[in-house]
Amino acid sequence: MPKLIALISKKPSISEQDFKIYYETNHAPLIKSLFPSLSGYTRTYLFESNLLGDTLPLESDGAQSQFNVITELTFQNEEDLNLFFERGTHADVIEAIRKDEANFLDGKKTIMYRVD
Repeated sequence: MPKLIALISKKPSISEQDFKIYYETNHAPLIKSLFPSLSGYTRTYLFESNLLGDTLPLESDGAQSQFNVITELTFQNEEDLNLFFERGTHADVIEAIRKDEANFLDGKKTIMYRVD
């Protein structure tokens, strides 16, 4: 089963909570509507609550993580993955995604990997 993993960072001007809310209520539904060949689309947020209830990015070796979420996009087969990539070349799809991403994430920091 083909899978893409994206490491995504929020815009500095948005809180962790607002980032997650926007992603779940706006961006995720948009992506699902634009890419019907997705069989799975999950987000794992890299925040940890402290004793005061605030959310803080997790740290590794004392350094703050530059990523706020790990996104997994899964496909039933290679054909569905290829349909995803083909659809992602359409100008209207690119425009819709970039316009929405500008509201909550730092697209220049996004890293995507293909894993199996």
